[in-house]
Amino acid sequence: MRNWAALLLMVTAGCTGCSGGETPPSPEEDAVRDGGIWSPDRGAGIEVLAAGRSLPPAHLASAAELRPDAGPGPFSDMRIHVDLSGTVRTVPCAVPSGSYCDGFAVVDLSGATIAVDTYAYLGAKPACRSRWAEGTRVASLSGVWQQRAAGASTLSVLALSSCDDLDGPAPAGGSAAPSSDEVHQLVGGWVPGRLVSVHGVVVARWKSSSGAFGLAMQDPDGAASSGVRLVRSRTSTIPARAPEVGDWIRVTARTARDGEHLLEL
Repeated sequence: MRNWAALLLMVTAGCTGCSGGETPPSPEEDAVRDGGIWSPDRGAGIEVLAAGRSLPPAHLASAAELRPDAGPGPFSDMRIHVDLSGTVRTVPCAVPSGSYCDGFAVVDLSGATIAVDTYAYLGAKPACRSRWAEGTRVASLSGVWQQRAAGASTLSVLALSSCDDLDGPAPAGGSAAPSSDEVHQLVGGWVPGRLVSVHGVVVARWKSSSGAFGLAMQDPDGAASSGVRLVRSRTSTIPARAPEVGDWIRVTARTARDGEHLLEL
C-alpha cells in the first residue's frame, strides 16, 4: 500500500509545467487540448484579457548585431534596445519602398549602420518625423526587429513602435502579465497553415481606417524566440479590433502558409 501511495505522490508532484495533468501536444499531433496552442476548440479572434501590463524586457542589442544585412535571429519580431553614439543619415534611403522612403539610417562612430523603419507602426506622417533630420545625434533606439523585403533581398530593420523609441524614456511600467511561454512554443514548433491559440503581451501595433491592423506580441519574460507578428487584412471576415500596446491578449489565428512567423486573421 505504501508503495502505491509513493507512486501516486511522484505522479502528482512530478508534473512541473503541465496543464491540467497533461503536457501540451506537439505540433505534429492532432489531439485537441482545451485552451491550448495546437488545435484550439475556439474560433479565430482576439480576446483582451487585461490592459496596461508592463512590456517584456527589451533585448539589449549592439549596432553590429542589427546591421542591415543581418538575417533573422532569435530576437526577430521582438522588442530590442540599443545604446549608441550615432548620427542620422537620410540619403541614400535606408528603407526604400517603391518611390518613397520608409525610414532613415543611424551610423555610429565605428561606421556601423542600423536601418530604422518609421512606417511599420508609426504610419506615413508621424508627429515626430522632424526628429530624424539629417545629421541629428542619436543616443539610443528601441523598437521591433523585423525583416523586410528590399527588392530581391531582405533588409534587417529596427521598426520604431512609438515616437519615444527614438531617444525617449523607457516605457512606463504596469503590473506584470501572467507567466507564459506559449509564443516560444509556437515559434519553436512552427507549422504553416494551422489554427493556433496563444497568449502574449502586445509590444507594438498599427491600424488603419479600413479595419486592417497588425501587431507584435511576446511572452512576458522576453526570452529569445518568443515574439510573433499578427495581421488582419481589410478583406478579413473575422470580427476583431486592434488591441493596445500593453494589452495581455489571447489570439486564435492561422499560421502563415509561407513559413514566415506570421499569424493571420
